[in-house]
Amino acid sequence: MMGEADPQRTLFYNISLETFVPADHPLRRIRPLIDDRAIRGACRDLYAPIGRPSIPPEQLLLALVGGYLLSIPSERRLVMELQCNMALRWFVGLNLDQDAWDASTFSQNRRRRFDESGLLERLFDDTVKRAMAAGLVSRHVSADGTLVRANASYKSFVPLEVALDPEEYKRRLRAQDHEADDPPDPGNRAVNFRGERRSNATHRSVSDPDCRYVSKGSSGTGAYPGYTVNALMENRHRILLGLGVEIFQGVTSEKQGCLALLDRARRRLRFRPATLGADKGFFHQDFIEAVLGRGIEPHIAVERRGSAPAHARVRMRRRGAGYQLSQRCRKLIEELFGEAKDWHGLRRFRRRGRWRVQQEAYFIGWVLNLKRLAKSWAPIVQTT
Repeated sequence: MMGEADPQRTLFYNISLETFVPADHPLRRIRPLIDDRAIRGACRDLYAPIGRPSIPPEQLLLALVGGYLLSIPSERRLVMELQCNMALRWFVGLNLDQDAWDASTFSQNRRRRFDESGLLERLFDDTVKRAMAAGLVSRHVSADGTLVRANASYKSFVPLEVALDPEEYKRRLRAQDHEADDPPDPGNRAVNFRGERRSNATHRSVSDPDCRYVSKGSSGTGAYPGYTVNALMENRHRILLGLGVEIFQGVTSEKQGCLALLDRARRRLRFRPATLGADKGFFHQDFIEAVLGRGIEPHIAVERRGSAPAHARVRMRRRGAGYQLSQRCRKLIEELFGEAKDWHGLRRFRRRGRWRVQQEAYFIGWVLNLKRLAKSWAPIVQTT
């Protein structure tokens, strides 16, 4: 028998947002891991004591976390999801009769408050410290780097020149338009790159001056605007201890970025690893000596090249059980990169400038660590 719709709409409902969120929803596991009071305490000095009440900062951050968890690419779409996604409303703490905020609210708060105060880095470190206090962080770590596309186009790269008047600079850019048949478009220039040699030594992006042409070289893919992102991961539960953004300088940006993350973990987290696993791209004398100088055993994939004493010390550990375990675990960091790129916005940065891109990287790393903690503490979270 075919059913019929009831045209009589109910006028009043007695429901709660809890009823819209399934018991096994991933947001239910992650929500108890975020401390609202800690966020309010960290943001207290960022607001004036008088004036009109603002949007609660913990709700803004929760909305951003929910956006990265649900792979929402833009802040305007995030506002749309806040209007119709009941699970996200419950996660943020918005009632059914409350409207979502304007999309510019997120960008203004990011630029004026969260970036300048270093709040995102503090939240990232607090999550790592909680994992360390719970015994989830081992002293065996792995490091690797990846290339991430910047929020800049090929057309934004122009030759390096002396300072010009803005109007003169724009006039020269428009003079490069070679498509005479089409009318000039101020928002999308017509540029012919054929026969022109471009490199990081001669060109810079107008949109994002900190990004560079990046390429793996041996992979066969062409160069594109991007950054080098380095990660430091502990091997037991794959918790990120650091995530750094470096201006691309080839292999040097990965080596220097890894050493900077080791120093940062020692300085901010009071963490000193015992071993460091890495691929053969780090099998360089200067890097191995720098790791040994920090009291860390280098478990780096070896190559035939290199006859220095530092190379010999690494080769001596090849048959050890610890070295083999480190080489097995260090490949897991590639899974973190893939997860972040496919689901949490690391495929291409939304923001511009190295400092702002670094803040976005901290946010993505924070989300990845929250997922790891939710999985490790699943029995505890479900019973509370």
